[in-house]
Amino acid sequence: MRKFALLLLCLVLFVTSLVPVSAQDRRHRSRFGRKARTAAIVGGGALAGAAIGHGRGAAIGAGAAGLYAMNRGAARRHFKRSNRRIGTVASGALLGAGVGGHGRGAAIGAATGAVGSYIYTKKSRHYRRRY
Repeated sequence: MRKFALLLLCLVLFVTSLVPVSAQDRRHRSRFGRKARTAAIVGGGALAGAAIGHGRGAAIGAGAAGLYAMNRGAARRHFKRSNRRIGTVASGALLGAGVGGHGRGAAIGAATGAVGSYIYTKKSRHYRRRY
């Protein structure tokens, strides 16, 4: 097992040394679309949560990542306000269901999360900004 871990560590160090690093690099356009990046953030949160805590962890990870992704500056610029509100409420419901547990607790948690995130979107100054 130690040999495998050492081999994996050496491989990771070798791959990271191949990446060119320069402070003079200019910013370039991403290969992903703007909305695909948001979906990737949510999917990554679900995968990380699933790796840590299985089903409930996946719901918690996806909900938390969705709340982050829908309220960042790029999402404010590229999503309509109503779509961001729907995404935020759905993410809050998913997060609440994950925290609530199974069965009735999940339903109560989902309802609480949805209501809380809806109130957040109505009272938040982020949604009132005009660009």
